[in-house]
Amino acid sequence: MAKDQPFKLSQTLVGHNEDVKDVLFVDPSTIISCSRDATVRIWRPTAPEEDSAMDTDPPQTSAAAESESTSDPAATDPAPPAATSVSTFTDTINSNAQGFVNCIAYIKPDAEHPDGLIISAGQESLIDVRPPGYLGPDAAYLLIGHSGNVCSLDVHGTTVISGSWDKTAIVWKNWEKKYVLEGHTAAVWAVMAVSDTEFITGCADGKIRWYRENKLYRSVQAHTQPVRGIHKLNDGDDGAFISCGNDGVIKSWTSEGREIETVYAHNAYIYSITVLPNGEWASCGEDRTLKVWRKSQCLQSISHPCISVWCVSASPNGDLITGASDGVLRIWSRDPNRQANEETLKAYSEAIANLTIAEETTDIDKSSLPGMAALGRPGKFNGEKIHINNEGNVEAYQWSSTEMTWEQVGVIASAVSSGRKVEYDGQFYDYVFDVDFEEGKPPKKLPFNASQNPWDAARLFLERNELPMTYLDTTANFIVQNTKGTQIGTSQQPQLPASADPFGIENRYRPGDENAWGQPSTPAAPPAPPKVLPWKTYLDISNVNLDAASKKILEHNAYFLANGQKEKSLNDEDLQALKALTGFLAKPSAPTSASAKKSAAVQEGLALLIKIITEWEGVRNLAALDLLRTLSRHSPAVVLYDVDIVEILDTIGCFQPKNTSHAVFALRVLLNSFHHAEGLEYLTGDKAFDIIQKVGSVVEGSANRLLLISADTLLLNYAVNFSRSPSKDTEEKAISLFQVLLKRVEAHSDTEAFYRAIMALGTLLATGNKAIYAAQGKFNTKKVVEEAIKGIDQEKEKRIVDVAAEIETLIAGASR
Repeated sequence: MAKDQPFKLSQTLVGHNEDVKDVLFVDPSTIISCSRDATVRIWRPTAPEEDSAMDTDPPQTSAAAESESTSDPAATDPAPPAATSVSTFTDTINSNAQGFVNCIAYIKPDAEHPDGLIISAGQESLIDVRPPGYLGPDAAYLLIGHSGNVCSLDVHGTTVISGSWDKTAIVWKNWEKKYVLEGHTAAVWAVMAVSDTEFITGCADGKIRWYRENKLYRSVQAHTQPVRGIHKLNDGDDGAFISCGNDGVIKSWTSEGREIETVYAHNAYIYSITVLPNGEWASCGEDRTLKVWRKSQCLQSISHPCISVWCVSASPNGDLITGASDGVLRIWSRDPNRQANEETLKAYSEAIANLTIAEETTDIDKSSLPGMAALGRPGKFNGEKIHINNEGNVEAYQWSSTEMTWEQVGVIASAVSSGRKVEYDGQFYDYVFDVDFEEGKPPKKLPFNASQNPWDAARLFLERNELPMTYLDTTANFIVQNTKGTQIGTSQQPQLPASADPFGIENRYRPGDENAWGQPSTPAAPPAPPKVLPWKTYLDISNVNLDAASKKILEHNAYFLANGQKEKSLNDEDLQALKALTGFLAKPSAPTSASAKKSAAVQEGLALLIKIITEWEGVRNLAALDLLRTLSRHSPAVVLYDVDIVEILDTIGCFQPKNTSHAVFALRVLLNSFHHAEGLEYLTGDKAFDIIQKVGSVVEGSANRLLLISADTLLLNYAVNFSRSPSKDTEEKAISLFQVLLKRVEAHSDTEAFYRAIMALGTLLATGNKAIYAAQGKFNTKKVVEEAIKGIDQEKEKRIVDVAAEIETLIAGASR
């Protein structure tokens, strides 16, 4: 296939529910992707007989996503084109996380891991390693070492390197920390393993650094803004590479750190870059485009119907795949045999042509634009963009040198004047931004209308949320920047830099935290953090791989049938109940709805799960427990079952320390039940003493991270409940909980679990209950907390230090 042939859409892969943040073409028939929807997915060819059953519905946009601030505040990602090619790939969820998954890598098969290993990481600060298709509840290997969001991964052989917001890169060998690469002044957005001992990092301070083992030996100011991507120029170990950044520039480098070429590639942030088998480059970014390069020559620019194109990867066969903010993966091919049919290509072109681009992002004077006659001249270069005034409507066009024509790539419209409003708290606003003030807590909503003065809106927001007025300027400046181009107020206050990109991967603002460069935002001296005690929200752990759990149940059922144990196997009615239950869990009703309590899918599905849990032994009932803890989040039927659920869990050994996996699921069944009235009544009534003591016993001496986090989350939910409604009835239960929490804080071995335990302890103290304060004095709580925080890295775990300081203040106040 001639390399100058244009890329055209081949397939559209729909499965993720949120932004696709990274993608890998392992081989032409295997794709791995990860997303903000907290999943890692494997895509493989569909068997011919499965084609007719393919689900090609576009993903649904969540209400939360619609109100979230973006680089284009007025825009939301449209659904994929209605007429797309039927994908010959289907996806399987390989792992679920508790937060955004930002990056992935792949270790090729070897004798020990014949299917290879998938590595993923993200918001949890953990690195998950597991084989494709591995269905266990825990990772095969879990790499713990970063204290911030992990945003980049690379491998060389079995050596893994990771980069994080914590301003470090870590090299892992034999699944243990080998080197910590320090010296970065900001987040490490890109990493590359040249060999087992040579490493390169790209940082949000714009620098590229070279390391030999853990020694920094070269540093270059490569970009004027954050470095977002690094990729090897060839398959060898010579260390030559290309880089891209928020400055819209691509650079190529020798292994000695000499700059070869600079290409001013995009007019917005470049998020990802890759190298094709023939040596060409492909890049993508915030300007909604995928661009193909032969060094400095742009061969093609392909627009996408979304806000951001986050990632691109090249296949060994020369195809490309992109992942975007609309949750869709798109494969592009030069081979006519792999390109979509004409109807699909036409539908895609129409979707691009009708894409609405917010006027705020274009800075256009409509009266000065040329008319349609301007499309009669050829473009000056591939990808050139012009705006046309077509009878009062502003349209965007892009020149394609391969097709020798202008292609319409959007319609420019004013977001505010278009009447697209966002509802919040019973009123409609032009914008509703998410503002994160505290790690681990839900964002606060900042509503704003274009007619308001930004400083007035900021002041009202801070007052309503009882936040320090020291945030006034930064909050107002955030509003100004993210409503750029709209007539807002008359204030002459200074604006944030036009390139402001709060954290880049999350379109939220975090006052007083770090910006895209990983450097302090204004004001330079951040105010004291807002108080976090008492914690007020029930937490849950409920996301689940429904396909994997169902598949595992069916595998065990086949085992019983094959071994003549028909009395344990499932009949046709059971199989129908399993299918109906997973259907309910895929799109659950609200826990208060009648269908969540009384529907056949819930009632029959619950009975089936109890049957499996009580009749199948050992690991064979874990998948049913996994479904049960998910059902407990979405239905009160679990706690209303004819047989007491704690007794059932106790009978099958879920509260015995030796049964770690069973204990993890059992604790999650209970903590998820805090989200409906029936669950609260059950958990905080007569059962409370027994459950709290069982939790304390089952984690004693354990180092299993999932078990510790599950236990401390359940205890935190109890603390929230007791602090919400303190009374004589809850007082003794609260003291019992307080004693267990002191032991948990004293025996901490995992920082995330420790954070939840110390938050629970502080939440109880914040109630001001006299009995609690008497108990804290009796057990010398102040000393226990002081000793506990000595064992952590206080610089990296400032959140724990801050809670400990609040606890000390509460204790001191009580003694006065």
